[in-house]
Amino acid sequence: MKVNRPEGKDEDRDESKGYSLNGKVVIGIGLVMIAAAASTILAMVASQSSQIHLSTKKVFGTSLLEPVRVPPNTNEHIDKRFVLVQYDFGWNGTIWGPTIKVNKGDVVQITIINAGMMAHNFGIADFSQQTLDLLQKTMNMPLPDRVRYLPYNVMAVTPCPGCQLKFQEGQIDAFMQPATQQVTTFRATQVGDFKYFCQVRGHLWLGMVGDLDVVDTSNHRTDQVLLKGAT
Repeated sequence: MKVNRPEGKDEDRDESKGYSLNGKVVIGIGLVMIAAAASTILAMVASQSSQIHLSTKKVFGTSLLEPVRVPPNTNEHIDKRFVLVQYDFGWNGTIWGPTIKVNKGDVVQITIINAGMMAHNFGIADFSQQTLDLLQKTMNMPLPDRVRYLPYNVMAVTPCPGCQLKFQEGQIDAFMQPATQQVTTFRATQVGDFKYFCQVRGHLWLGMVGDLDVVDTSNHRTDQVLLKGAT
């Protein structure tokens, strides 16, 4: 299911299903989110994950949308290569990241650069209908409205309510510090409309999500051959 960006009209919302928040409660939730961010940064410092450190000048002084030169892995053929740049909060300069399209069976390599000021990581999942519906309703809302609409227990679920992680070898579970990059490689063995996203608690709802589409081209190729043979 594709998540279309909503118009964000207040009359479209069912307020009875959300919280009725006053200003003090909103401030309280904001303080909780700040505390969660602080704990994330502390965990980031303690993380022992291997990372490629980049100079600040190189990361912030050049265009990060240009391809990153990664030493080739001579032991594995790569079918598709992509570069994703993480910001606080988004991908490649957008709130909803660029769509990644691959074929079933492709070996996919993604270079992920953390150009933000916070710790991030990377995951791929099959989102539940509940999560897709919430994204549909909230992605275009201003942050204060989003905080009012999304219950804290939804924002706190990792990776998200009812979501199922996919392509486990493609996950980056360790915290990536700012001005670092990691390269992840996986084989797209399942067809479907998946999502890539930052798995740090709450970052998904702040815009760190994008589409990863895996298609099966075998039927299309078969139809072409039969059509050609018929002529």
